[in-house]
Amino acid sequence: MVSQSPPTDGGTGGGRQAVLMHGARRLGYIYAGVLGGTVALSALIGVAVGADILRAVSVGLYLAGAVLFLGCFVVGARGPLRGVSRTGETVPVMGARRVRRANADERSEAARTSILLFALGLSLVVLGALLDPVHKTF
Repeated sequence: MVSQSPPTDGGTGGGRQAVLMHGARRLGYIYAGVLGGTVALSALIGVAVGADILRAVSVGLYLAGAVLFLGCFVVGARGPLRGVSRTGETVPVMGARRVRRANADERSEAARTSILLFALGLSLVVLGALLDPVHKTF
């Protein structure tokens, strides 16, 4: 698959919907890949250890959701300082030559990423709960 840049209309604002649709499609591909990979890997491990496949898949979804929750915490708890290297590039604070305050865009991006990871993690945990044969939801 060839990566294409999002369509724009020269910055007049009319291409915003096209850009958002392109981003939503990318996010859908990523989510489908994570979901499909988790289900496949969990089912293979379940078969290898002789467990019920449905239970193995639900536990795998729980684990993938927990990893996304952990990512949500790590991204959301990032401090307001950013490290700066000798060449002026942003680097981790530990070992940086100088430190600067994060600008509003960087703080906003961290908050949005954290919310996205939370939503994706929650959806995987809910899917796992719906599939779990040991703990029936309904």
